[in-house]
Amino acid sequence: MSKKIFLLITASLLIGLFSSCGKNLGYSVLLWSNSEHEIADGTILKVHIKSNISQVYVVSLPGVKENFEVPLWQLTEPESKSKALKQQKRFSEFEHTYASVKLDGLPIRSDAVNTSKQVYRLREGEVIRCLYRGAGAAVTNGKGNMEGEWLRVLTETGTYGWCFSHNLALFQAEGFDVSAEKQDSSIKMDDLKGENSGDRAIITALISKKWYPESFANMIKVGRIDINRMNPSYGFSFGINLEENAQPDFTGTAVLNTETAGGSWPYTDIVKKAEKEYEFTGSKLKMSIRGANSNTMILQYMEKGRTKQETLIALEEDIDSLIENELARRQTELKRIASAGPVFKSSNYGTIKFNNENSVTWTNYKLLQPSIISNKAIGSVTVTLDYFISNSLKSSYDGVITMHFTGMEEGVNFLYKLTDTGLRLEDASKAPLKDGVVTARSASPMILFFEKK
Repeated sequence: MSKKIFLLITASLLIGLFSSCGKNLGYSVLLWSNSEHEIADGTILKVHIKSNISQVYVVSLPGVKENFEVPLWQLTEPESKSKALKQQKRFSEFEHTYASVKLDGLPIRSDAVNTSKQVYRLREGEVIRCLYRGAGAAVTNGKGNMEGEWLRVLTETGTYGWCFSHNLALFQAEGFDVSAEKQDSSIKMDDLKGENSGDRAIITALISKKWYPESFANMIKVGRIDINRMNPSYGFSFGINLEENAQPDFTGTAVLNTETAGGSWPYTDIVKKAEKEYEFTGSKLKMSIRGANSNTMILQYMEKGRTKQETLIALEEDIDSLIENELARRQTELKRIASAGPVFKSSNYGTIKFNNENSVTWTNYKLLQPSIISNKAIGSVTVTLDYFISNSLKSSYDGVITMHFTGMEEGVNFLYKLTDTGLRLEDASKAPLKDGVVTARSASPMILFFEKK
């Protein structure tokens, strides 16, 4: 008995399934040209099935048996054929008419009034479909009414609304592939962007800034100016001199020069592609601007077939002055050490005599050879403060002192501490060093103490 019930239910479901395929939901107007099936907008389609799961209609051309799928948003709601024909007539004035957006953030509103609710914000260069014109409230800019009219529009994501046409560039789609038209439209928009005074002012402001590697800003923030890495020649230049031309034509050669990257790119224009996104026309260089004050730049370029990025920061500080101040600080510290002696003596590790703040004579250091000081070294030493110590070491040490022995290619680093009774040195030749900062002590370091004499 149960088997008969099962067969009965199965048969009923199959009958229901096939009968649903035979039913029609009605007729709809295609609102966005479909390149896959080469059907232009404005075409009336027969609608068979609606799938909310797949978000598609199953449709066919009237008189054609072949069915295909179309996204829900591309069609009007299915209705009788006579009503669909009336809809088609309503859209006829703007048949095949699309628009490219000229202003980033341009709103689509719920009604044809500039104070109505925003339902969508458009991106510059985005393409939308224009459906028909509407009677709406005038739009003003503080000086008077703006030129344009309210248009009923549709986005490629399926959002409907009203948009004022002042910042839209309307064009006729000549084929079924609107994406191709979009590409052509963006080329036309490039010409308009070059004339957009707002964009030109923003780009000119970017050119006027001094752009340096991100590491410079980090050094300034923590107060550790590594003069081996803070090179005034490092940075990015647009290759445009605003002092000679306050209104440049945005043509030049962009140059990037950092510790780890470099390159030059001739270009004929700087074009805004999206909000804070720019391209250098005629090159493969792209620029993204970040930060509340637009003081962070991310450059993207190709190198040996690979995409690379470099982050730069706009700085107001004078780099040469920062370096001069850091050199002066180091000299002051070396004078402090030298004047505390100038002779420091150890019974095991010899005598260190400061001839001046930059010159030392070190004698009788054989116990440090060759583990710390090379056998080739001569006691004539140049002294520098090339590195810094991390905050975790500041309670125990004053800094890092480097001894450059005659006869040695590389200097010998010591953590140092000047005390009331002398100078304490600790071997830092194997201490971890990152970005010019000794971050920790060496494992089992040798500690040397020299008394004042």
